[in-house]
Amino acid sequence: MGSLTEDEVIVYSPVQPEGNSREENVGIFIDYDNVYWTLMNNHKHNPNSNESEKNIFEKLWNTYGRENVRTFKAYADFDKVDTNLTSLQKKRVQIRHVYSNGKDEDKRKNSSDIELSIDVIESTYRELNINRYVIVTADSDMIPLVSRLMYKGKIVDLYYLEDAVSDGKNNITTYANNFYNLYDFLGLSIIEYKAEEYVDAAIGIIYNWSLETRNQDFALGYKILINTLEKNLNVPTNTTKEIISILEKNNHILDEDKKTSKGTYKGKILNLESEKVKEVISEELSVK
Repeated sequence: MGSLTEDEVIVYSPVQPEGNSREENVGIFIDYDNVYWTLMNNHKHNPNSNESEKNIFEKLWNTYGRENVRTFKAYADFDKVDTNLTSLQKKRVQIRHVYSNGKDEDKRKNSSDIELSIDVIESTYRELNINRYVIVTADSDMIPLVSRLMYKGKIVDLYYLEDAVSDGKNNITTYANNFYNLYDFLGLSIIEYKAEEYVDAAIGIIYNWSLETRNQDFALGYKILINTLEKNLNVPTNTTKEIISILEKNNHILDEDKKTSKGTYKGKILNLESEKVKEVISEELSVK
């Protein structure tokens, strides 16, 4: 990665939050892997947005100020997240690449939260001047870390995702000095997606996919199905998975072993005996 000239580096003017003194030394640590996937899978929002007001890095710089921040680190498997690393470098973010096991998101294991916790605890011994820690997370596993920082007399500002940090028993916000909901911080409008409202459209998309000549030698595998529905319906990944679950539960789609020129692969096909499928196909044919 090449070095940047001074003109290329973004400089931020701080907007001081309540209780944040200019004499404070701030350390910012983002569990970017968890935050990224939670926002993308639930709300189709990239936290490194092109809109400054919705960009988590720019918002944090503007909140705490360049003259106060002593370290600013983001932890993720950057081979998987859709983020321009050069843009992060220009924002003066220290990138901590943490390898994941490479599986699909719902089965993938990532140790970004562990690496972050280790770095934070080590910094309390190496960088004694840091007295305010900013922890950004979508994981209730951060409770021990936040609690430890409090015991060490540090000020903890917690930025969290409300639908991801509570394990039903403990709420991580009770362990921090200050806490801020990322949805409010980034000014996100939360859209409530109802999977059942997309069932007819999903059946139509699958039907048209099966008719395309270029798809005749392919099986409609689960991953292809998710990508196809997500793209055409413009809904988040988790909503897409709910739609597929409804289709399966109601026997609108079935499993098949499809023979292709490259071998036999498992895929999904429409159940032509389903009354709902018959109805949707009839409507599709009527408009062709």
